[in-house]
Amino acid sequence: MQIGLKIREGWSTLGLLTLMLLIVAWSINSAEWAEGLAILQWVVLVSLTIGLILAKSRLPGFVAHPLSLISGTAWVTFLIGTFLPSTLSWTEKLLNLADRLTTWLLTALGEESSSDSLIFVLTLAALFWLFSYLCAWFTFRSHRIWGVILLSGITMLTNLYYGPSHLVIYLIGYLLCALLLIVRSNVFAQEKEWQKARIGYQPDIGFDFLRYGAILSVIIVLFAWLVPTAAASPQFSLILDHFEEPWQEMQEHWRRLFASLHYQGQVNVNSFGKTMTLSGPVSLGTTPIMNVRARKGYYWRAVVYDKYTGSGWVNTDDETLSLDANSSSLPLPQFELRREVTQTVRPLQPGTNLLFAASQPIRVNLPARIELSYVPSSVAASQDSSSPAANISIMYSRSRFKKNQAYTVISSVTWADVESLRTAGTDHPTWVTTRYLQLPPTLPNRVRALAEDITQDHDNPFDKVTALEGYLRTIRYNELISAPPRGRDGVDYFLFDSRQGYCDYYASALAVMARAVGIPARLVSGYTQGEYQSISDVYLVRELNAHTWAEIYFPHYGWVEFEPTASQPLITRPEPESSEDLATDDFEASRQRREREEKEVDAEIAPETTGIPIIGTGPWSMVLWGGALVLLLIAGVMVSWYLWTREPRSSSPVECIYERMARYAQLIGIGWSAHQTPYEYAAALVEALPQGRAPIVQITDFYVKERFSSEGTDEGEIEEAKEAWHALRPTLWQQMIRQRLLRPRRLLSPFPHTSKSSS
Repeated sequence: MQIGLKIREGWSTLGLLTLMLLIVAWSINSAEWAEGLAILQWVVLVSLTIGLILAKSRLPGFVAHPLSLISGTAWVTFLIGTFLPSTLSWTEKLLNLADRLTTWLLTALGEESSSDSLIFVLTLAALFWLFSYLCAWFTFRSHRIWGVILLSGITMLTNLYYGPSHLVIYLIGYLLCALLLIVRSNVFAQEKEWQKARIGYQPDIGFDFLRYGAILSVIIVLFAWLVPTAAASPQFSLILDHFEEPWQEMQEHWRRLFASLHYQGQVNVNSFGKTMTLSGPVSLGTTPIMNVRARKGYYWRAVVYDKYTGSGWVNTDDETLSLDANSSSLPLPQFELRREVTQTVRPLQPGTNLLFAASQPIRVNLPARIELSYVPSSVAASQDSSSPAANISIMYSRSRFKKNQAYTVISSVTWADVESLRTAGTDHPTWVTTRYLQLPPTLPNRVRALAEDITQDHDNPFDKVTALEGYLRTIRYNELISAPPRGRDGVDYFLFDSRQGYCDYYASALAVMARAVGIPARLVSGYTQGEYQSISDVYLVRELNAHTWAEIYFPHYGWVEFEPTASQPLITRPEPESSEDLATDDFEASRQRREREEKEVDAEIAPETTGIPIIGTGPWSMVLWGGALVLLLIAGVMVSWYLWTREPRSSSPVECIYERMARYAQLIGIGWSAHQTPYEYAAALVEALPQGRAPIVQITDFYVKERFSSEGTDEGEIEEAKEAWHALRPTLWQQMIRQRLLRPRRLLSPFPHTSKSSS
């Protein structure tokens, strides 16, 4: 195998590519998704080396690529093996990895979650080897620089989107390297054309382009920083709508298969999906999510989970239904001691479509897509319909929300008092016990034993659940916990080992232990009420209000919320004497209040803005954007003009003048060919520009004397050449403008060969 030691693309190309890919690796390691990601930099360096060697060899792709896969497998396996106990032999390490991979693959095919972070590191290392090798191949063999930018850019942006905010510094470095790599690659392509046409150029011309490319790259990056997010564009949102559902599904599978990761990225309200994993640490910020106008604060529900897997929860609803705005045709469960409430929700995050509502949603004032299960018609006791009642678990708007768009939801919330719940009994319908008492066979017996021990002194479901709730609230609240070890039940680990966690763990423990003592329970995720804003009369819900709680089923009263999380206040139940009055609230007054609140939707206050202000809103937006564009254009024109008019790197002023004449002539379609002598080229120019005959001939005479005469040109002749150029330049400009306006033509070759010849 022969390898070219000289890199024709330039060492600067290799340096920029290496730095760019290392920045991507460093950004992922800095995001701290899992321990051990520092090995990615060594994966990049070795993969680039192998990729460079194979790209510079004469091996065809169908031979080089398998060699890369073999070497990559060996190198990644070696690096991953260093994380395993040093007491194991390499044979034992390989068997351990094989066992972990098999377990992970079986998990991927099922519904359970995986908390083995080593598999995540292994997967990422393998992907980095592949994409680093492809970047080297695209750069040094096929010379497809945009393949490099696409692969690395997608990786960088994905990590930035889901990672912490401090990663932005890596994006700046990446963009500068990427832009310079594009400049260098285009210079290399141009150099090949010049060499093919036997056109002379200075060897260090690439560094000139890199220097000025760096200036322009900084300008572009700074300008891009001011551009508002594309997700706020309605047109862009329409495009995203087509990818929303598959993207959400992929995110859910990712969270399920890599449950131990430290998820701390940008808030995304659509991240509430059909699976919820008991995973590792979380970091929630203060980003505003939505404003809600309602008579009081409630839990704003996003999704309901019914199946516990041991490592998380799954929503098993498989029915999907589309509803028109304000549709009331769907039979819904009817329970006692409930009241209707109206909420007007204004999302503050662009491009979302998940609908939030208190407790049991009844209808929404926009077209919606709901996921549900059907329960027996007997649940809809007050309805005449014989159709099954709909048990709604998730609601989506059929289109993404536009800026400042709000929606109104009517919900049915419980107003059952403590005494009513205490005497509700245990006559649970079959559809409830079949689905909401489910527990995995792998649940450790000590979880059941603990639940029975806590509730043994109580004789009714309400007091039993209250006792479980009180016990769980004694456990320490902590968001920076590690994920449960591989193969461990999440609730068992929370109750007996870690003894600390956040809302997902508290709510899961309550639901699981309630089921363990025969009480139907389910898990719900969404947001707490948020912070009440007295001036605007809305509840401001932020990212840090994301929450998970448990709901318990009581005969006649339906699903009732409980709060086991130690960091949240207990739920206050209404007094018995007020229950009947509030449950039988005057229907006409309720209807009038609801209509009045629905009319107020369009009068809602504008969403509060946070963070760094961005240009694009307000009466001066057009002026500011216009000014920014003008400044960018001026900067671009200045850089381009300087590159065009600067003195060429020649040995004398006369050669500079001749090369400048050739450059201008190129713009009017008079290119120089390698077989032409200077006088033949001058004749072609005179034929196209007869009015410039005298200065063209004069400049050519001085150029020939400078190039081929041992005497060269003196100071007087140099001044004459400059005067001839000043006389010729207006003629060239006039011809160029005339051709550009009336008869555009394709440009020919660039300026002629200028290397010094011996006389």
